[in-house]
Amino acid sequence: MIRKQIPLFILLVTIILGIRSSIIEPFRIPTRSMLPTLFIGDFLFVNKFQYAFHVPFSEVFANRPWYLNEGKPPMRGDVVIFTPPEAGQESLYIKRVVGIPGDRIRFIGKNLFLNGNAVVKNEITGTERERMLAQKGFDPEGRYLPSKLHLFRETLDSNTHLVLEDDSFEGIRNESEIVVPEDHFFVLGDNRDDTRDSRVFGVISLHSIRGRAFAIWMSHRVSFSDSHWSFRPERIGKLIQ
Repeated sequence: MIRKQIPLFILLVTIILGIRSSIIEPFRIPTRSMLPTLFIGDFLFVNKFQYAFHVPFSEVFANRPWYLNEGKPPMRGDVVIFTPPEAGQESLYIKRVVGIPGDRIRFIGKNLFLNGNAVVKNEITGTERERMLAQKGFDPEGRYLPSKLHLFRETLDSNTHLVLEDDSFEGIRNESEIVVPEDHFFVLGDNRDDTRDSRVFGVISLHSIRGRAFAIWMSHRVSFSDSHWSFRPERIGKLIQ
């Protein structure tokens, strides 16, 4: 009986790993770079076939997946998981696509310009701002000074998302215009002053993108320094805008 169950178990594991490799993969947020959209300890589902379907496990045997079809390329506003140019294949980053092939990207101070036009961002103030900054898990370590923080709603095409700026940082100094090459994308963290993104490591290749993050399925944070565990059920099921 045991011998019959072993091949079934191996088949089940192979199917699960195949789904994870090519269809849906979980991902955990390890840094603050996507605040206020994503918190440390958010667990996401990543759609692996959003842009193209690839052969299961192919990324294990090659420096990029083997694609079976030409899918729809990433759009401005998509939140993507990718391997950055500055790291090995074992490292994954999560950022927002703001520039697609042919786009001209430039920063003047902390203002983003796309193809010569300032990207619209409207500041969030009053009780709404206070409520957002007070969310459990937003800044559990007290890293930020609330009076220095600015929250915005930024619009890219039809996508409106949240952006955080911190007056404690001068911002990344790079005001030269960048033209995004073919099959490449310019990505930014929503936490614009506390992130490593295309302003630092340059544009990313289409073939480095693993998928699009679309929903939070779990959210909690464990602090080993003070043995504290924080569970955030209100974030479960939240779609990623």
